[in-house]
Amino acid sequence: MRRVVPGILGVSAAALALWAAPASAAPDPRYSGHRLDRVAAALAKDPLYVDPDVDVALGAAERARVDTAIRAAAKRVAVPILVVVAPNPTESESQGKDDAFLSALHGVTHRDGLYLMVDDDGYMLGQGWNVPRDIDLDVVAQDDLPDYEPPDIHRPFSGLADRLVKRVDAWAAAPAGPPRSSPALLSPPVPFGQEDDHPLVPDKPTVKSHFLRGILIAGPLSAVALYWAGIGSAAAGRRWFRRGGARGAVAGLAAHTEAHPGAPAKPSDRWLRRTASAELDRLRDRLPDASGNRGRAFALAAFDAAQILYDDVHGKPGHALDLVGVIVLARQGRRALAGQMTAPPPPCFVNPLHGDSTRRKSIALPGDGAGGKSRRQPLCTACSGASGKEIADRVLRVQGPDGLAPHYAVPGVWRDAAWATRGNDLVKRVMEYLGVE
Repeated sequence: MRRVVPGILGVSAAALALWAAPASAAPDPRYSGHRLDRVAAALAKDPLYVDPDVDVALGAAERARVDTAIRAAAKRVAVPILVVVAPNPTESESQGKDDAFLSALHGVTHRDGLYLMVDDDGYMLGQGWNVPRDIDLDVVAQDDLPDYEPPDIHRPFSGLADRLVKRVDAWAAAPAGPPRSSPALLSPPVPFGQEDDHPLVPDKPTVKSHFLRGILIAGPLSAVALYWAGIGSAAAGRRWFRRGGARGAVAGLAAHTEAHPGAPAKPSDRWLRRTASAELDRLRDRLPDASGNRGRAFALAAFDAAQILYDDVHGKPGHALDLVGVIVLARQGRRALAGQMTAPPPPCFVNPLHGDSTRRKSIALPGDGAGGKSRRQPLCTACSGASGKEIADRVLRVQGPDGLAPHYAVPGVWRDAAWATRGNDLVKRVMEYLGVE
């Protein structure tokens, strides 16, 4: 993966993605039509819509059961609940983004409430508008829910009726709260054939485009300065970390801790690609408002590294740990901004997808080469209170040269860098790995 890339490339990668490219001249595929209108019309008659292409997803008895559960839950929540089971390929009007599809569907139905989509891979995502319940509608938070993906990814609709009933029942049981809506992360979809001219971008694109364009106008020297400012800040943080500063920082920044204890121990490539993209969007969304924030330099450097890495590997198989790296870097960038930190503490070593570490504890990890001996590692709150067997079950496992293995046993930059658990500079190591000089 070695290469020479100017310092500006990573910072400008997202900006370049916003520039226009020639529109596709290929014939419009089947999912480019007015299916939003068709789905909206069907939902006006029944709260459950199953696309004919995935007709096998639910049998007649299962549909009746799910329909009954939806109607009962909607009465309790006091807003409509609409469920869609349909394919959502990348060549669709929503470019394969389920949250964009539901947002556009809401724009067509003009009905506030809870929307739930299950795609042809069995993945489930909910969105909502003006919902008077305490429900977390953030895309990444939902990816951590146990019902987000099917129990068996090779049988995407196995147990789907049970999953749908449990989800709407959970919504109905949520405590009352002020009306809340899903974050407006994406611009509305555009007619098929115009995606290259109007790609899906974070909402309020003018603000972000001006920010990123400013980086371009400032020139390569400014971009390089920002990058090395981030490296310098991380180096200072590394010295602070080695002096034991992590304990005080973790204790003082508990309010900023981001936890994902339900993150999968064996994530699918789809889950990783989706979460990496969403995490990059979330960090990018915060950068324009980071002026004067002590964590800005680190966040910029982390975004730079994460974006280059994502652009390199997101469409290629066999890069699970690189996608985990994108997720970790993006989250650490946000943590730096939230806590005004020049360098955030490392992620949970048991599973870096769990989010921020909150304490260090001596634990034995399977397959770490220590022969069963305990080593002191940074852990998230959930892992710090887990038993030895629970720890073994929570370890992140990905495909290595010899099959599925603990992440720390897979050779490469991530094992060597150890997710910055030893105070080393993760951003700098990733840039070296990418060949950015």
